[in-house]
Amino acid sequence: MSSFIDPSFHYDAGDHRKYCEEGYRLFDSFLTPQALACCQAEIDRMLGRLQSGRSPEDMISCHHQEPWIFRLAEEPQLLDMIERQVGPNIVLWSSHFLIKPPRTGKLVPWHQDTPYWELEGRLAAGVWIAFDHVDSQNGTMSVLPGWHNKGELPRRQSGGELFAEEIEPKALPADLETHRVEYRLRAGQMAIHDTMMPHTSTPNSSDRYRRVLVLRYMGAEGTVGAKEYEDYRTGEKFSRECFLVRGEDVGKHGLRRSPF
Repeated sequence: MSSFIDPSFHYDAGDHRKYCEEGYRLFDSFLTPQALACCQAEIDRMLGRLQSGRSPEDMISCHHQEPWIFRLAEEPQLLDMIERQVGPNIVLWSSHFLIKPPRTGKLVPWHQDTPYWELEGRLAAGVWIAFDHVDSQNGTMSVLPGWHNKGELPRRQSGGELFAEEIEPKALPADLETHRVEYRLRAGQMAIHDTMMPHTSTPNSSDRYRRVLVLRYMGAEGTVGAKEYEDYRTGEKFSRECFLVRGEDVGKHGLRRSPF
């Protein structure tokens, strides 16, 4: 397979302008049919090796163990998009499977990502790749266009099982349902959203899986706080590490170009 990315995928100056204005973009094509089938098979294999008792939602930064994820994250067409957002020197700092098996999953309340990450630097959009058809029945995500520019919104304790905090409801638009945009993607499509975008998702009430991979990048001059993850197969701990996927190590952080 020469490339994961469909030749028709593009992110030009117009797309970038709309992303900056609205804080998100949806793309009609991203993975080739062959790449989609390959990725689905790889995810099935990984779920079969998931450590007993571990939730699929705990599959974080698996690009440390899985070459196919890192290869996808290095695709030139994808990095061309990221370069428009953060410049020519790019690190991959995280990957995260957001998997909701049939009839499972929890409500994820309205929140913003950046306040929880302990990062300093220019952050690219989160790259949200759907490996199944995604809709309101199987736990899709919703965003508030333009609200990525509102700054850090006040939070309160949520009492939820998955998130301890949520955006204070009074800080959200009164007519919330008319503002929100719900992601409806076919398998193989992709969306991006600003890391300060308020977003939420619902449980999976269907008999279908909702398998999504999020890739996260930043400018290579940035810094990240120390954090540990666990190998999805064994539970063995490993440290968060940024990998230089394009350009130079301008921050002199001693960045490696690959985990392999």
